[in-house]
Amino acid sequence: MLERPLPAWFHPDIPPEPPIPFHQRILWEDPDLIVVDKPSFLPSTSNGRIVRETVQTRLRLAYGSDEIVPLHRLDRLTSGVLLCSRRAATRSVYQQLFQNGRVRKIYHARVAGDGCAGDAGGAGGVGRGVEVRVDLVKTPGRRAVDVVPDGHGVPTRTKVRSLGNGLIEVEPLTGHTHQIRAVLNHLGCPILGDDTYPVDRGLSLYDFSTPLHLRATELRFQDPISGEQRAFLSYFPLPPVGLSG
Repeated sequence: MLERPLPAWFHPDIPPEPPIPFHQRILWEDPDLIVVDKPSFLPSTSNGRIVRETVQTRLRLAYGSDEIVPLHRLDRLTSGVLLCSRRAATRSVYQQLFQNGRVRKIYHARVAGDGCAGDAGGAGGVGRGVEVRVDLVKTPGRRAVDVVPDGHGVPTRTKVRSLGNGLIEVEPLTGHTHQIRAVLNHLGCPILGDDTYPVDRGLSLYDFSTPLHLRATELRFQDPISGEQRAFLSYFPLPPVGLSG
């Protein structure tokens, strides 16, 4: 019998899963970080149905380390830059960057229509951009996030700028589930290939025929350990216009 309780860890076997035929690219690695260019359809972490075929599990197996953890979240269908911690000892200082809004994240989205309502570009032109402030609510049991009247949900802020020809630059200033997807749909320009907005088409984890036209293009921050300015860019292109469902 043990004299006192002792912590214990175990690693359950990960059962085989249908392969997801898309692969992450390593953009940068150092003793503290691994920066990944994530493809669409590959989850960042386990969603309960997919465990092995995730960025986190793939990196842990490739590097032989259980400490690797994504520091923020990209939706399964969203491609682009994903920052991962590889050391528990320094993880919290990088997590604080996201918690304190000190990471600049830029996304590109290809949308239905000529441009977002209210953007100065209009009719497909390049706009100066606007900051959109809406309240969002995630209802248990529903995949879609709802825009609700002010004061009835979580306040969010999103910068939106038309780049012309249906391409939108988006900078979320807050972090909320589906924030970009819900906000662009609210503005009347849903993202091409979206399986939830404006209509929930149901979840099909192994249907790779309709990619989401949303990419985390750029991620910038001042490294809290080295003091250096970091900038990471995605090289995955947005899908061709014809691949939108």
